[in-house]
Amino acid sequence: MNKIQTLTMTFLTVAVLTANGAGAAAAPEPVRSLSVQVNGKAIQQQAMFDHQQQTVLVPLRPVAESLGFAVTWNESRNVAEIQKGTIWSYAKAGEDGYPDANVMKKLGAKPRLLNGSTYVPLAFVRDIMKTPVAVSGDDVTVGGAAADDHLKKAGTITGVRSDNGTVAIHVNGIWRGVVLYVSADTEIVTEDGKVLKPEDLKLGMEVEATHAEVMTMSLPPQTAAKRIVVKNSLPDRVLGTAGELQSVTDDSDGTLRVELKGERLSEHAFDTVVLRVTDQTEIVSTDGNTLLSPKDLKQGARVYAFYSPMLTKSLPPIGAAEKIVVEPSE
Repeated sequence: MNKIQTLTMTFLTVAVLTANGAGAAAAPEPVRSLSVQVNGKAIQQQAMFDHQQQTVLVPLRPVAESLGFAVTWNESRNVAEIQKGTIWSYAKAGEDGYPDANVMKKLGAKPRLLNGSTYVPLAFVRDIMKTPVAVSGDDVTVGGAAADDHLKKAGTITGVRSDNGTVAIHVNGIWRGVVLYVSADTEIVTEDGKVLKPEDLKLGMEVEATHAEVMTMSLPPQTAAKRIVVKNSLPDRVLGTAGELQSVTDDSDGTLRVELKGERLSEHAFDTVVLRVTDQTEIVSTDGNTLLSPKDLKQGARVYAFYSPMLTKSLPPIGAAEKIVVEPSE
């Protein structure tokens, strides 16, 4: 596996101190904290990433009250209770059990006490309080359309990995990108409804993906793909190289010629390649999949280039660029 693929497909786990459970001494502050917005408004108390349970915990009272829930502390049972309309439940530090419509539900994670506050798994907000949630980088979004928007990623497949039957795709490069793990539960379709398989996902495809609520604290973040819609694709057998543009020059026929040096993304591709950029070359940014023009290609830019396998036998080889995806300079 080359350096680019290793970087883009490897967890860069951030160490986080885990808060202690009920009855323990005051827990240390978490190393990794996350800002929280509820219905578009920031709350002062931050969330934390529980490294031991591998989930995000949010402060129950400020989140619940911002959503219109009444929050009370039941001293006799040592539980924090919430109530809004017909929804009633409670959270008890150290116990993975939550009342939900007269059924005790497990969420796979336990609440914790931190500096006198009850922190609940993000799944408690989603499944018990019936409110959409999302995590993107260091931000937690609760409620409203914004949470749903955080669960979507649109862009170009800039990396594909398959190990022991597990497929992972890298969308939109490193700095604006995400690694999506594809399973048997992932729905993969074209825009016209044709069902695809994980092995049909190829370099250079434009996709729109819906993913799980919680992502890893890595660069790029990683999560599970729930649904992938393929909007268009490149010709079969396209090659890919990721790296920096060494030069950008005008060709004799009026087209642009760029030299790219980096790491190959596919078999039979090249670490260094010269590509002709024509009016048929699609150029987009990893920042929102914005359409760019040839004049946006600058020396030193970080790009993911996809090109035809019909190349000259020169060194470096020369070919035609099908698509170039540009990383933002900042």
